[in-house]
Amino acid sequence: MWHILPSLLLSISLGLSWNRFLLTFTSRSEPLQNQMPVTMVAAAVSLSALALSVADKGLLLGGMLVLLGLALATISKSLPHPVIIVGLSAVSLAAYLQFTLHAL
Repeated sequence: MWHILPSLLLSISLGLSWNRFLLTFTSRSEPLQNQMPVTMVAAAVSLSALALSVADKGLLLGGMLVLLGLALATISKSLPHPVIIVGLSAVSLAAYLQFTLHAL
């Protein structure tokens, strides 16, 4: 069970930050400009989670983790409070990094 947890944390990190990251490319509205720091953190977290998924887990398992994260992104699209969602995403990525450091 514990060996699956880091992979799930990585998928959660990607899934919770992906929608906010996509706003960078799709929206130029005033609310987005007001929350640009949240969007920048979401971009860093989602790109890091995407890269770590493939680099650490390989192409097949990494691709499955990315698909799981994108499914979570679809589910979490309607959740309010983007600051909390991106914060949870960053905490999930930090927990993944902590788990993988101890695994070495």
